[in-house]
Amino acid sequence: MKDMRMCEVMQRPIVAVRHNNAAREAALMLAESGYAALPILDQDDRLIGVVTSGDLLRAGELSDPVTAVMTAPAVAVPGSAALAEVMSTLVTHGLRSLPVIDADGRVVGMFSRGDALRIMLTPDDTLAGEAQNLLDQYTGTRRWHVTLDEGDATIRGRFADESERRIATALTRTVPGIRTTTIATTPVESAH
Repeated sequence: MKDMRMCEVMQRPIVAVRHNNAAREAALMLAESGYAALPILDQDDRLIGVVTSGDLLRAGELSDPVTAVMTAPAVAVPGSAALAEVMSTLVTHGLRSLPVIDADGRVVGMFSRGDALRIMLTPDDTLAGEAQNLLDQYTGTRRWHVTLDEGDATIRGRFADESERRIATALTRTVPGIRTTTIATTPVESAH
């Protein structure tokens, strides 16, 4: 992970706003996409700023051009930047996401705190999260708890009968990457 470069982990394709767009258009794009920030591009597709939901809320009036409410200059990183350096930049500058640019200042990707967290998670963490979500959806609450160790899932909790054990096992096995699933003989203690 420490040798990873932005060009390997950034999100593509990018969603960007043009310098001549209205702030309202940027607000709609942010609301629809769920992104933390959008890059603002000039007529030559070069980065001139970023716009965040905070920028738009502070502006109050969305009829202004996006260039009137954007943050400029934008904090950006080159595609060759090391992952550890970029994670530090996000934290140091209090940013939720930032553009990744090429040598000509053109945006080639975006990288966010969420992207950083996903990289930090182990495959077992990711698989356990997916399996736990399925189990919680089925029960409507957190009755069962799943843990993983190198792709092998263990489910703990209180089961009404053998059919519930089979259902929990079957649901967990639907997650691609989980190799085996077992029911623990001792239930997990309630956190309440």
